[in-house]
Amino acid sequence: MSETPFERRLRVPVTNLQKKVFSRERITLSLQARVGEEGVVYTGDQGDLRLEAWLESSPDGIRVKGRIEGTINMHCTRCLEEYRHRLDIPVDEFYRRPGLGGVGSEVGKLRDIDMVEDDDYIVHEGMVDLNLLVNDNIMTGLPIKRLCDEACRGLCPRCGENLNRGACECGEEEIDPRLEVLRELLERDGEE
Repeated sequence: MSETPFERRLRVPVTNLQKKVFSRERITLSLQARVGEEGVVYTGDQGDLRLEAWLESSPDGIRVKGRIEGTINMHCTRCLEEYRHRLDIPVDEFYRRPGLGGVGSEVGKLRDIDMVEDDDYIVHEGMVDLNLLVNDNIMTGLPIKRLCDEACRGLCPRCGENLNRGACECGEEEIDPRLEVLRELLERDGEE
């Protein structure tokens, strides 16, 4: 899969920051994005979602601290309609320099192990790639049950009509023939 121009913009050079330890640089980016099946999908350069952060250098790497605020497009899990969801997510992540992996012991001496863990953020070729940071923080900041509205009625299980727009024309629900006796009992009980 090819990288979009916006994804390239989220790769920020930090070579100058690394030269002067404990220096800071501010970054502000506007995003237009939606939640897709595999995470955040960028749909444009200017949008309602904003990443504001400070990049701070240290001897071991770069700390990214700030906020992701705004709205993102996503689909309701009940009615499948697209809606805008409001986000306000604090971000505080560390991109370590390559070669500063976990610390191990080798005959009583500490040494660096260059093992990349799945959840590691790494300064790569003088750049911090904020794509993974943005995706990780947004996806973990979303609600598990994604609803356009708490009162969303969802879809009709028979015809698939969006019940938020009105009643469907499915009519009366078919009863399993094995349960027909129970329905007759309920109707008879209601007449008495």
